[in-house]
Amino acid sequence: MKESKIIEVFIQAQDETYYQHLLPALGKPFIEVLKMGEMIEDGIKTDRIVSLATLKATTQAIQKGSGSVGGKKYEEDASAIVVGQQARARGPHHRYPQAQTQVYAQDP
Repeated sequence: MKESKIIEVFIQAQDETYYQHLLPALGKPFIEVLKMGEMIEDGIKTDRIVSLATLKATTQAIQKGSGSVGGKKYEEDASAIVVGQQARARGPHHRYPQAQTQVYAQDP
């Protein structure tokens, strides 16, 4: 089997998150595809890449929980998870005090 066919089959066998990110690797050597896969895995573990499976599960939890009073808290928790993952995906935020500008008007 040719290396290009092995890479194609390998990428097609991946779950949605990996598949999406590995498609640009078509035509590259297999070792590079594996390295990319490892980097994607690290990105998912560190929340730099949002797993589509996690996103789907969260969406389903929100939809299931929205129909009842008891589910309201669960819906808020699931929403917080999605928002938290999105914030971490954008990177750390530093809050520095902003300089305040004062404008003084002079009488003519």
